[in-house]
Amino acid sequence: MARTGRLVILLLASASLAACATSQPKQVKFTGSAPAKSAQDFANWPVEPLKALLLMQRAPYEVLSVEAAGAGTTRPEKGELFFPETGDRFSVKGKLVPRTLDGINNSPRKELAAWQLQMLFLDPVDFTVPATTLRCVPIEQWEKRHEKEDPVIPGTNCILGEVAIWLQDVTVPDDLYEEERFLNDLNYAYHLANFNIFAYLINLRDNRKGNVLVSKDDSNRRVFAVDNGVAFGTIWYNWIYPPTYSWREISVPALPRKSIDRLRKLRREDVDFLMVVAQLEADSDGILKVVQSGAPIDPNKGVRREGTKVQFGLTAGEVDAVWGRIESLIKRVDAGEIALF
Repeated sequence: MARTGRLVILLLASASLAACATSQPKQVKFTGSAPAKSAQDFANWPVEPLKALLLMQRAPYEVLSVEAAGAGTTRPEKGELFFPETGDRFSVKGKLVPRTLDGINNSPRKELAAWQLQMLFLDPVDFTVPATTLRCVPIEQWEKRHEKEDPVIPGTNCILGEVAIWLQDVTVPDDLYEEERFLNDLNYAYHLANFNIFAYLINLRDNRKGNVLVSKDDSNRRVFAVDNGVAFGTIWYNWIYPPTYSWREISVPALPRKSIDRLRKLRREDVDFLMVVAQLEADSDGILKVVQSGAPIDPNKGVRREGTKVQFGLTAGEVDAVWGRIESLIKRVDAGEIALF
């Protein structure tokens, strides 16, 4: 979390601008207006994102209930947790980290990278990805509610899982994109366009309908991307499940100037943090804990291990591709191919 905090400070303080283009970005004018910012902007979050992240990573908790949350090899569960230190109570989605630590359709490193990448251009109030982290549950605690599992990291005494906050008052939309509404509802356009930028930057390949959720409150229609493991260069998935509408391309008529300006200020080194989006080390009891991220042990691998230390992140090549998409997007805006609002 310390590394993420430094990144946010760096992004806010950075004054380095990309070279100015000779043409001016196109503008789009809306007939509608955006509602004033308020606490309702976190209405779909039971706890604000960064607080939720810290609680899920580190805080003691009590399990109030656990139930299955869908089929599949990942065996996802919905668990309701109570955090006695703060009095917070909310539900999370949890699933086991695969024994290989990475997989084709179960890739914790990519889901963690997707959660952190959005911080490059979005403030917490506009986040489109639920807070996501890793937590290793002591074996004796795990076996109170589950069948026996063996640790995936030799020498540890805990079961490693991926945990994401369970958003509230959201639903699967019948139609995610309505062109006429986009041009007449600034709030709708703002959140959908930010989702499109996010999907483009991670090269989102899994376009199954249930992986995009929207607020039930249609007057403040937030858009959320969940299950982002099939991304960052994965191509095989669309051969089996061709997308009906590809959000990995810029598909909306215009993008928020605020978000593009944030991306424009980035330098190449500002995205290197994606190579280590989580580092865990075993304590004296053999329990893996999230610690401050260090330099990648091997930048050409997405998961790296040294004894009971393990790192999750993008490969150097995958990070290069993210930077290439950022540069391409800015060039298209500056060339007048993509409008801003």
